[in-house]
Amino acid sequence: MTPAAKMSEEQLKEKLDALQCHFTWKMGVSSFNPSHILQKLDVEIKHTAHQNQVALLGLQAYLHQLNNQSTEALQSLRAAEERNREEEQPASTVGSLIIYGNYAWIYYLQASYQEAESCLERIQQLCPTPWDVRLIPDIQAQKGWSLLAIRARNGERARECFDVALMLEPENRSFRTGLGMALYSSCVFFRQPDIASEAIIQLERIVHEQPNNYRAKIYLAKLLEQSDREKSTGLIEECAEKSSDPEVLKSSALFWIPQSTERAFEILQRALQQDPGYHLLYQALAKCYKQQWLEAKQEDKNNILDAAIKDLQQIVQKHPDLDLTLVKLQLAEFIGERDPAQEEEMYKELQEKINTLSLRCRQALNLHWGKFFLYRKRSLDMAKAKFMDGYSISVQTNQRRECDRKLRKVAQLYQRNGDVAATEAILRFLNEADWHLPTELAALSLDDGESPSPIGE
Repeated sequence: MTPAAKMSEEQLKEKLDALQCHFTWKMGVSSFNPSHILQKLDVEIKHTAHQNQVALLGLQAYLHQLNNQSTEALQSLRAAEERNREEEQPASTVGSLIIYGNYAWIYYLQASYQEAESCLERIQQLCPTPWDVRLIPDIQAQKGWSLLAIRARNGERARECFDVALMLEPENRSFRTGLGMALYSSCVFFRQPDIASEAIIQLERIVHEQPNNYRAKIYLAKLLEQSDREKSTGLIEECAEKSSDPEVLKSSALFWIPQSTERAFEILQRALQQDPGYHLLYQALAKCYKQQWLEAKQEDKNNILDAAIKDLQQIVQKHPDLDLTLVKLQLAEFIGERDPAQEEEMYKELQEKINTLSLRCRQALNLHWGKFFLYRKRSLDMAKAKFMDGYSISVQTNQRRECDRKLRKVAQLYQRNGDVAATEAILRFLNEADWHLPTELAALSLDDGESPSPIGE
């Protein structure tokens, strides 16, 4: 029989709230789909060699618990314990504190209060002093790495974490690596030239010290794309040739899509060999087919359409558990070239599952459906309604920006038709929607496969 807990539930919750772990760090995943983040986090855990594995496995446990997957959450923490045994002090103690903090929270959420208390006792043994200054740098670094795994919306918070860690240990190479990654995410968020310049300096230092850190190289390449195209291209080519990280290969392929779809396809195929379950690779593949079809001569378009439809259909059927909404939308658009009724039916099927889609995917659905009404049905009113629905979702993405452009196009068409009131209504809607855009939702996570707009644009 399990012994009774010594504390009241309220006392236990108070102690849990004071812990340093993923459940108390406010990770900022509320506007994202935990399953989507888990898929890309799995790639990061498998394919990166940074000193952040304990942090990432803890984040994985936290996300599994958000998905009500307690068994998987506990498995992730056991993996974190195993990885933590390889750490040196004080990082090993910090890893244990965070792991047991996560254990305590999971047991508490399962109403296993005695087990949660046992974890708290273990934490007390590890760290009798609540804030041992020797542990602060590694605590901040673990928090920073975890925030970064959610991507750009947490970039500035992660930067603050690594700044604190470096203030106490200025020569720590791992902390400097984290700072460089955080600066990259932060500059994508804010798009400010001074942050970009600082990010470039830090990333150049990282790639000099760690020539096999291909994530740092691909980030540096993206930031140099406008100012030093030759160096940027060289870095991207090096990443494409030498890296086995599917995320890095995906970024390399996205760079090549506008210039050589053949090269992009080749890189994506190698990435898929590394991890055929990484959903963002299929999104990139769909983009590649779209670009290839747009560039093709008229006599070649049918063959490309056949290949794209066949391949994307097979991908959707083979991976029912992956988040492939954007792939399905591109597939619907291709099918619509021959059968518009089937295209709209696919949009209706996705609409029935709207509550399960991420905010970005909801925007994308409205964008594609709006284009369907604009170009295939020639219905300005229906197109306007869908573009407005997409634009009303307050997350700043390429899909939202495209809804803006399409609404302005619809406004021009109304004006050409003499409907001044409809034109003014659209422009008024855009101004009001931007005015109410919440700051905390104005960032795009880098887990979506989009390339950031160049600094200064």
